[in-house]
Order: sequence, then C-alpha cells, then structure tokens
Amino acid sequence: MISSSHRPQTATVNRLVDVWAARYRPDFSILASSARSLIIDEIYQLLQTPAARGISATLNSQQIVEACKLAAIRSKDFYVHFDDFDLQEITSLAQVTSRIYLQLLEFYQTHTTVFAISEWELEHLPLERLGQLYKVPNISELASVLAPSIDELQAKSAGSNDEKSLGFMTTQINLTNALLLKSLDPLERALLGAYFKFLEDHMAMPWQRMCGAALHHRNGTPIFGIVERMVPMMAEISLATYTQWSHDFPYHHTRRGRLEHPEVKHSSLRDFDMFQVYLWLSFLQGHTRVIKEELVVLCRVVYAHIGIPWEMTLRGAQLLTDKVLSCLEPHELNLVAPCVENMMLVFNHSNQVMEKLSLGNGHGFNPDVPCQDSGSEKGFD
Repeated sequence: MISSSHRPQTATVNRLVDVWAARYRPDFSILASSARSLIIDEIYQLLQTPAARGISATLNSQQIVEACKLAAIRSKDFYVHFDDFDLQEITSLAQVTSRIYLQLLEFYQTHTTVFAISEWELEHLPLERLGQLYKVPNISELASVLAPSIDELQAKSAGSNDEKSLGFMTTQINLTNALLLKSLDPLERALLGAYFKFLEDHMAMPWQRMCGAALHHRNGTPIFGIVERMVPMMAEISLATYTQWSHDFPYHHTRRGRLEHPEVKHSSLRDFDMFQVYLWLSFLQGHTRVIKEELVVLCRVVYAHIGIPWEMTLRGAQLLTDKVLSCLEPHELNLVAPCVENMMLVFNHSNQVMEKLSLGNGHGFNPDVPCQDSGSEKGFD
C-alpha cells in the first residue's frame, strides 16, 4: 500500500480511484419490501445526516475487541506459521485490530453522502438499484486514516515472513467482518458491509499502487482506457473464474472447507479480484516485476498453508487470464496479451522464481520482461 498523502493527484489517478470506489456500494435488495416506505426514509436520513447514523449497541469497543480476538484465534488455526501465538499475543493483535474498526466506524458516522436525486425520486427507485446511488465516500482519505493502525498490525503479526503475515491479517479481517455483521440489523448490515468490504480489500490488494501507476499514463491513451474499462468488470470476471475453478475441483477441501462453502467462496472471489489488481498494476507499470516478486511469492507461501495445492493456483490463474482476454476488444488484445502471457510465464517458472529470490542471485528468469511488445504503446518502466 501507499499512503494517499504521497499518491500523486492527477486526472488519471483520480479517475481510477473513482472507478475503484464504485466497488463499495451497499446491497439494499436484502431488505424487506413490505416496509419499503419506512426503509427508504430511514436510508435517506442515514445517508444525508451523519449524526443520524447511530451504530448498534452491539458494536461497542468491548464487543469489537472480543470479535477481533475470536477472529485471531480462528485465523491462527489456518496458518501453521502462527501456531506458537499465545493468548497475550492474540490479545495484542485484537486490540490493534479493534482500533482499526473503531476508526472505520468513526469515519462512517462523520462523513456525509450527498445524493444527486430528490427524496421523491428516491422513494420510487427499486431497492436493488438504490445501492448504485451510494458508495463509501473519500476512500483515499479513509485509507490514510487507517494506515498507521494497519502498519502497527502488520508489524505485530509479521514474524519472519511478510507474505504469511498478510495472509493472516486478511483472514483475521475477513472473520472479524463476518462476526460483526451478524450482530447488526439488515439496514446497518447493508451500509456497514460496504465499509467492511473496503477494509478487507484494502488489506489484500495493492489498489492504491494500481491507481498511482496511472500517473504515468494520460487520459484517453489505450493502456489507461483498457484499465479504466476493465476494473469495473473485476467482480464479474472473478465470479466466472470461480465457478469454473470450483467445478474443476469439486471434491477439494481447504482448511476452511470445500470450495463451495460460503466462506471459501468469499475468499476465493476476493483473491481472484486481487489477481486482477496485480495484473493491471503490472500492465500500467509496463513490466512483470510485481507479479514475480509479490504475487507469486504470496500465492506460494499463503496457499500452501490453507490447503490449496500449486496446481490449483495455476489452474485458477489460467482460467482468470483466459476470462480477462475474452472480455477484451481485438485492438485491446494486442496490448494486454503479452502482459498476460508473461504473467503466466512467471507462474509457470515459479520454482525458479522462488529459488532465485531465496538465493538472491541476479541470474535466471527476468522480472523486467515488458508487458507490451516492442510495437505497442510502452508502459512505464
């Protein structure tokens, strides 16, 4: 992650941040249609007036600490590396994590969302479309608010391996989200669920670096245009990939259960989104270094500890990249295909990649292989 205070503010960076922010919308379709008028009025008041956003009494600081502690204990069970965590260390992690949630809740309560729609129009809008009018506001500012506590959490849980630490923290946030959302009423669950999703994505994905990499591309250029068009399609691409991937491995059990288990599905969809963020970051940078030095290492280290064999990871990466390519226009394929091919080349050479990283020698597979061919628009290198 990079702090929003250090991220250059340009037209392309801001555009990509806005595209990314559109991911965080509440799902109001789960609310009961029988109480529509009451729900619409309550939603309108909550979104227009921060003072009206009272948080459920179940989300007091003690309840949050307990949820974070339970999530840390459960997360420890998934990672062999953390088997030696004692209760004191888990309590320390829970205190830092709870501070993150309290900061998130304070942000939720103090930031107003302004609708470009009248209350009358709002009353006649289908509930399933209502969430499209709302998104978590000012995500760059929110990322800055959370950064010091997230850095502290990472430092406390790092141990000897940053990749395992990231996997542990993401799982802890995922489990804490689920525990806290259970205690909320449907409307609060819809609204705060968007914030909790942002937090989990923020822990798992280098979205700020992806947006920051847009600095090196002008608005209207082919490379930026592709990324701007494809980022909103991430969820759809991930779902299609997951569906085929889980079909290919119907009997596989991870440490959290079978692939169709709701928690495993949720994490799988998030990780397929993460793959796409790394792909577009690499594409904007113009080389595959981030794929080799971060994504492959992360997959190798984390997935082995949660029961995902490397063959399944390779299959998932291949299905994902095939789906991405199928969503591109012919003229876009000429730019993206070399980056995708090089990404898969890095994955297929991962044994050599891991050996090179562990030995620290400068020979072997080249992470700086360009994403675009020599006749294409060059990315930043």
